[in-house]
Amino acid sequence: MTGPARLGGIARAFEAAKRERRGAFLPFLTSGFPDLVESDRLAAALCEEGADVLELGVPFSDPVADGPVIQRASEAALRAGATLAHTLGQAMRLHARHDTPIVLMTYLNPVLRYGTQRFVSDAAAALVDGVILVDLPPEEEPELWDALRAAGIDTVTLVAPTTEPGRLVRIAERASGFLYVVARLGVTGQGRIDAALDSILDRCRELTPLPRCLGFGMDLKTPIGRYRGKAEGIVVGSALLETILEGSDPRSREERARGFVRGMRARLPELSPL
Repeated sequence: MTGPARLGGIARAFEAAKRERRGAFLPFLTSGFPDLVESDRLAAALCEEGADVLELGVPFSDPVADGPVIQRASEAALRAGATLAHTLGQAMRLHARHDTPIVLMTYLNPVLRYGTQRFVSDAAAALVDGVILVDLPPEEEPELWDALRAAGIDTVTLVAPTTEPGRLVRIAERASGFLYVVARLGVTGQGRIDAALDSILDRCRELTPLPRCLGFGMDLKTPIGRYRGKAEGIVVGSALLETILEGSDPRSREERARGFVRGMRARLPELSPL
């Protein structure tokens, strides 16, 4: 299997942010939310406003890590008919118009139902840059991990403040593209930043040169400057979706999405190393 033409797109995005002396912004949008057509418009708006990497969440009926806001968005997307196949098609449509790298965030169940080899092949054809398998440990389904890497698709792994040292080594070995560092325990969008976060970020740097991106509960008010030199990017999902949900019609929802990206990009120099 050959790799996609956009091999290395995630790495290039982080290099560009570094040259501009800022952190990278990775917005998360539930694919198919609030409906199939508007989802494409919102995703395009995020790319146009300067998302460094766009995370597209595959809606799933039984999530274990998603907070109430993302669950609400997923329910709306599922009612609208969103599927893994739709998300792959959305990625292909976005790549036809934008250079923004795209990462799919999904649980394992939709991939197994779709067929793992078919998923890898179709993701490569859609020029997907990376995949996050939320509930797949690095020790399990090695054929899937290896197939994604062989297709030139980055395998982004999750690290939590409670991750044990030995396990962190295995997670880092599986990672490519970037490390998704969970800033707080629990589900997305809720809870306080964990006190062990600084030490886990330092440990990640000892194990891999990959960019470290903070997620779970990040918003426009998060004091990201305290992670200068410790994190290279910020992932925002719940706060962005909540802002979009406050819009009363497609136009206002798009305007709110654009405003959120502009607001977050204005904060990104706070992450630039001194």
